[in-house]
Amino acid sequence: MSQKLAEIVREEFRKMLRKDFPGDIDTIPISEMGIDSLDFFETIIHLEESHGIVIPIEKLDGAITLRDLIAALDD
Repeated sequence: MSQKLAEIVREEFRKMLRKDFPGDIDTIPISEMGIDSLDFFETIIHLEESHGIVIPIEKLDGAITLRDLIAALDD
């Protein structure tokens, strides 16, 4: 995945954060970010519709951090 698309994914998730996480958010478990499952899937749909970033649903099972999610896009 290009660095630009990875930044788009990070920015979309950063918009959902309920508290400020300074610095790199790639290694923080998504479950600890305060993002509920509805917000998570709405963001996935938004990424697909707005940016053409397709994330296969089967890849989401193992995505624990943003780094995992971004790595799944390269598979």
